[in-house]
Amino acid sequence: MVSRGAAALAVRYARPYPITRFLLIPLRARRFWALLFVTYWPIASQAAYDPTDVVQMQASATWVHDSNLFRLSQNSVPPPTADTTRTLGAGLKLDKVASRQRLIADLNLNRSTFEKNTNLDYTGGDGRLAWLWQAGNDWSGEASYQRARTLSSFADIQQNLRDLIDAHGYTFSGGYQFHTRWRVAAEFTKLDLVHSATGRETLDVNSHSSGATLTYRTPSENSIGLQARRIDRNYPNPTLEGNTLVDNSHRETRLNAIAAWRFSGALKLDAQIGHVEVRFDEFSNRDFSGATGRAAATWEPTGKLRLILNGSKDFQLYQDVSTSYLAVTSVGLSPIYTVTPKIVVQGDFNYEKRDFRGDPGIVPPTGPAREDHVRFARASARYSPVRSVELSASYETGNRESNVPANSFEYRSWLGSIKASF
Repeated sequence: MVSRGAAALAVRYARPYPITRFLLIPLRARRFWALLFVTYWPIASQAAYDPTDVVQMQASATWVHDSNLFRLSQNSVPPPTADTTRTLGAGLKLDKVASRQRLIADLNLNRSTFEKNTNLDYTGGDGRLAWLWQAGNDWSGEASYQRARTLSSFADIQQNLRDLIDAHGYTFSGGYQFHTRWRVAAEFTKLDLVHSATGRETLDVNSHSSGATLTYRTPSENSIGLQARRIDRNYPNPTLEGNTLVDNSHRETRLNAIAAWRFSGALKLDAQIGHVEVRFDEFSNRDFSGATGRAAATWEPTGKLRLILNGSKDFQLYQDVSTSYLAVTSVGLSPIYTVTPKIVVQGDFNYEKRDFRGDPGIVPPTGPAREDHVRFARASARYSPVRSVELSASYETGNRESNVPANSFEYRSWLGSIKASF
């Protein structure tokens, strides 16, 4: 167990720092990483870590340097600000099987601090308590409760604003295997989101969703099916648009055909095609509907190389003075290469086009509808010197080009982390 003195020293010396060259690490940062190594290594290397243990613990430390924290355009006033974030985390997981029942408790806490923008420091995390139940050979499902707290993304806020999002909800699901190849299932979920920042409370939402799925699965684990889902979202705080209070509450319904098929030992395809329809309680000109789809192909030509190609077309909600939803088209590629059993390298490349639609017509438009093009590329590596320790590092670069110049930006970020399980 780590002593209080060691924990106090970690807090004292674990100050975040900017970095320009990996070899020129400041002395205070070297103390931080050395202390983490000295603290965690004896525990991680001597503890008989086993992924099948009923109780598992985890400790982590992450360092991120971002060249444009608030995602500002190059010509903005004030100009883009670089900052460094340090996050210390601890987790506890319980996974207990009793006869045909399985109980899972998963709790993760973290403390994030910023070097320059200290007003953004926060304590967050997530937790989940779940009962995976089974009755006889044919009935099974889940009853779970989950909570989470995280800092909102700056991509749309584009200012120094500390907006913590608290999410909590529960899920009940159950399914019946009425044939060796056929299963029918139903699910009900309640989820509430609350924003802490003044001016963002109009995004608070209480949602209820219910759905059903019919699945046909072959002996080789290939499957096809149909999904139907309805989501009712209620926004307790109306939005003021112009001189009009607008209720953003609405109903969303989706119908999808899904498939997961392995064509060979090296190629697998996951696909979904469907239709979405959204109806608002107010201003019917905000309603929308359309076809949606996504597909992901995984190709493993060798035991070491895996390529994942994915694409999608979908609609996403976006509440703004001139927008109700986004039409989003994206494509991505992720090559993954296992250099050795202990070293894995990965690349991620993604392009996304976003069309802002659904103008409620309350405020006269001042220009063309907004359109964004978002790109990012990331290179990462993971190294596990022993089974209970993982070191990782990554570099990411990205940009957003918009026909509304203030919404364009570019950024670069560096990440390093250490995770120990015991």
